[in-house]
Amino acid sequence: MKSKIIVLSTLVATIALVSFKNSNEIGKCFISFTTATNLTAATPERLPETAEKVRTVKTNEGEVEVTRIDGYRVFYNNNKKAPFVNLKVELSEPNSYETDKKRLLDNLKYLNAHSAGMETKELIELNFNGYKISGLSRGSIETGSTLGIFIMHPGNGITVYFYFNNLKPELRNYESVEDYKKQRDIFFEEYTKYLTTCSNK
Repeated sequence: MKSKIIVLSTLVATIALVSFKNSNEIGKCFISFTTATNLTAATPERLPETAEKVRTVKTNEGEVEVTRIDGYRVFYNNNKKAPFVNLKVELSEPNSYETDKKRLLDNLKYLNAHSAGMETKELIELNFNGYKISGLSRGSIETGSTLGIFIMHPGNGITVYFYFNNLKPELRNYESVEDYKKQRDIFFEEYTKYLTTCSNK
């Protein structure tokens, strides 16, 4: 009887540990998408262990802290080998996720309000395959090093960042702001569709 109790206790502890681990790590699905149209995924790069676990972002209320206990970056290069999409996936401290989500959205609102030539005065809200994506986008491809910055919060402490780079004319894979937005939305559609089919989130 005693041995059964020990086995049961060990099993419960193992299940609890696995459950905790799965909800407190970055699932491979977020960094393993490799079938983007006309883009080639580079090898994911992990955030160095020595990186700061807290960083500051600007909001209309001043600078605030957000947590980042792990992270990856994946570049998606066009046929000219230039990085059109810079995708980052970061993990918040479990108890800070809800606060981090609000502060990151506040940061986007701040950036949108204090940047010239933006597409809209309010944040852009998009929905693809059940995932809500929020961000800002330029109204022209003639200025700025970044055309758009978007974030997605799929849960379990995860934040996915999408940076769409404004490349030099000779390195571009888009011809106009409308073309950029079309390619942007195709990437969102394909990436989120992949997440719905991937089992290691």
